[in-house]
Amino acid sequence: MSRISLIEDFDERKVRETLNLLLRDRKNEFRELADAIGIPRTSKDWEVIILKFCLDFEECFKTWTDDKQPDPLQERKCMTIMREIGKGKKYIHEVIHLQDIAYTLYTEFHQTYKRVS
Repeated sequence: MSRISLIEDFDERKVRETLNLLLRDRKNEFRELADAIGIPRTSKDWEVIILKFCLDFEECFKTWTDDKQPDPLQERKCMTIMREIGKGKKYIHEVIHLQDIAYTLYTEFHQTYKRVS
């Protein structure tokens, strides 16, 4: 099973193509996020893992900014994501920087995905 299939609700071929396009311009951001959350860049499809992380972060952002009460599983998932982002950081600006990277990557993923045919 390919890790790309873990990215649900999207066409696998389009996700792969979109990811390849993103990596042309945002390879450094993928690397920085991978290093920060402890994903070895030597592992197979590490870029897919980072993209999935960013899409999960998007769901958490929606949960944090929504008026509805989230389910406990989603709350736990979001806390885990924040823990991964914040692990080993001393200053809030380090955490915010990584959140900005995740936000940028998931936003650009959606924009690029729409353009891929």
